[in-house]
Amino acid sequence: MKKASSRCRYGWLGLGIALCLGEPSAALAHPHGWVDMSVEGIFDDEGNLTALRQRWRMDPFYSQVVMEEMATDDDATSMAERLDALGVEIRDNLATQHNLTTITLDDDPLAQGDVSDTNTDYRDERLIYDFVLPLATPLPLAGRTLRYRIFDPTYYIEMVHEANEDGSRPLPGALTLANAPEGCATVVVKATPDPQKVMEAAMLDKSETGEPNLGRFFAETGEITCPG
Repeated sequence: MKKASSRCRYGWLGLGIALCLGEPSAALAHPHGWVDMSVEGIFDDEGNLTALRQRWRMDPFYSQVVMEEMATDDDATSMAERLDALGVEIRDNLATQHNLTTITLDDDPLAQGDVSDTNTDYRDERLIYDFVLPLATPLPLAGRTLRYRIFDPTYYIEMVHEANEDGSRPLPGALTLANAPEGCATVVVKATPDPQKVMEAAMLDKSETGEPNLGRFFAETGEITCPG
């Protein structure tokens, strides 16, 4: 890969929470961007949950800045090749932060496997990152509930499931299942942050960070439940 320049390499997805993306200099409350995401729980033929396939659509401003930056690269690669390289960079960087995903089974933490099947694309003025996040081991869900939360710990970026225009409810495709046993169900639970946490986030400008894992208070929870 080409040596990184003095520019920030694609901002927060490079885990350098970027102040070089051309954002206004005025102090603004967190968050400073957003990701619309959808998740698919993947089951094997034995009825075990094996992975969470995630699709992240970056906000239009961030997407535009990244695409413009990649367009200035002076090597001989195509834009498709540059998008592929970006996907690898995102994958490797997010791996150091557990892919911004926490997963529990009946409230007990679950280990993750290594991300596979990544794809990076640009459609409808949005940068899109798709990836498969495997569980460390296939998981029988009969009579149990798996929960996940996906969030930027700094709350610099808000991460929410795909929703209707006013954001009041998730779209049907925001959390789906593939090859699931009969009767398995899903629900997305909206976050209900304490007003004090909302105030804390509102007082942070783009150069500041709040308490560790501030983003968890604003994270939606996806639930997958299968009958016993």
